[in-house]
Amino acid sequence: MITKVKANKSFRGTTKYVLEKEKAKIIGGNMYGRSTNELVEQFTLSAHLNPQLKDPCYHLMLSVPKTDRTLNDDELANLSQRHLASVIVLSRLQGDESQVKQPEKRISDTKLNQLVNDLIESELPAYDFFIARHSDKEHDHTHIVASRVNNLDGKSIRTWNNYAHSEHSARLLEREFQLTPVQSSWESKQKAMTRNQLERVERDGLPGEEIMRRAIEKVAVNKPTMPKFIERLWIEYQVKAIVSYYGHGGVRGIKFGIDIGSVNEDGSPRLLWKQGGNLNKYKCSFTKLQTELGINYDPLRDNSEIKRLNKLLESAPIQQNKQQLISPVSSNKPQNIVEAKPLITPATSAELYKHYSTELQNLLVIDRDKEIAIRALKDENSALDVEEIIKASPAKWTTDEARALVLIASNQLATIEPEPEHSLDQKQRQEEEFLADAVPIAVELINWQLRESGSNSLRFKRATLEKQGRELVFTHDERGEIFRVVVNRNQSGELEYLPINVGEVEREDHHFWQEAERVLQQIIEEKRQQERRQSKGISL
Repeated sequence: MITKVKANKSFRGTTKYVLEKEKAKIIGGNMYGRSTNELVEQFTLSAHLNPQLKDPCYHLMLSVPKTDRTLNDDELANLSQRHLASVIVLSRLQGDESQVKQPEKRISDTKLNQLVNDLIESELPAYDFFIARHSDKEHDHTHIVASRVNNLDGKSIRTWNNYAHSEHSARLLEREFQLTPVQSSWESKQKAMTRNQLERVERDGLPGEEIMRRAIEKVAVNKPTMPKFIERLWIEYQVKAIVSYYGHGGVRGIKFGIDIGSVNEDGSPRLLWKQGGNLNKYKCSFTKLQTELGINYDPLRDNSEIKRLNKLLESAPIQQNKQQLISPVSSNKPQNIVEAKPLITPATSAELYKHYSTELQNLLVIDRDKEIAIRALKDENSALDVEEIIKASPAKWTTDEARALVLIASNQLATIEPEPEHSLDQKQRQEEEFLADAVPIAVELINWQLRESGSNSLRFKRATLEKQGRELVFTHDERGEIFRVVVNRNQSGELEYLPINVGEVEREDHHFWQEAERVLQQIIEEKRQQERRQSKGISL
């Protein structure tokens, strides 16, 4: 099954979208309303029990493959209800059991099923939700709209890691309802090849992207340091790995390049470049190389060597006689990816031009053909093939003009594609830097509060810091939960913490903890002075 999950602010917008679709009908849930207004009214009453919660509306979707048997309303309602309950249970797990991506650690199916059954029987009625069936596509799917707020205690469903929880729940339901199993995103090491990619494999061997993916996985097996990883990729597989840096010295990202036989106007090799985040479903971004593939990176130890390798690789010539391609399993076809001529016929070029020009008829001809080139390049066509597609345009471009359009499209694509990885890495770094500053101060403050008053919560002007078991939670009155972390000290007494949830971090949050640190130091100093005065009094 395909699953999606999202928390948002608008009960009205979500309910209206789900209910007012053609052929939509409510098939389950626990709410008395049947119209958008009635349901929104009930949801709003629930949300008022936790006014600090920023995104009280929970929206989950389940889609059963059209190749599977058709489920009746009762079966779909039961399946959807169990899915919601499963996501709630998974959101509460801690420690190894919460590691749903790691089969050797995560909670067992038997135990999870038992917890889900218990929650459905005892607690699920405390959450307002309805289930609607949509029949507006080739196969039915359900939408679950729920309030994240528990009507009994006002506590909310956590949304940290909810996409992974949703996928794991779907795998469990596939087995329970005997549906076609689907791989979760973390179980699929590589992106599925497109139709064009598969045709290219049959025709002339692996595409450049696949060669780079497999080379990266081969080199990463022994978990080398980052410089060794970059060096081995080049020496063993002729794959260039270039690390980019921000002005302040932090790593911006990594890109990989390989020669696929295309040439520039001066006859030099034109490499195929891909940002790490666009290979292997983000497993090759600079961060994921470390967390997913185990590449060892230490900024102080590695950065100077990485920058030296950058300079060498940027100017290093491709040595065709050393090109080592990683063959697909049981393939006896020649793996020569260097092709001097386009491999598509004029008829195919015209057909592809028509395909890629869909919905572009209103654009000026040069803008339309540039967009067609971008679409064709995104679909893994070689630069030479894209030139042939562009030459099928009614504009009757010459070979040089078509080549120029493809070059413009390629350059534009290169500037567009890195953005998701950069924004993801930047957000992750900002969160890590914020927690590194805030958590140690928060630990000292809550420990001080426990010593002074025995209370496990500390109230500020517009926020609350609270110790909940091993978790430390900082909640803003208006913006909701800012962070939730599991805190521990290792055998050496050093502070360790695991983020459970990090909300939107704003500039004022950094200022808050800077001021909190100043106040804390002032309190500590006053305490020391008081102790020194008492000590002097006793000695006299």
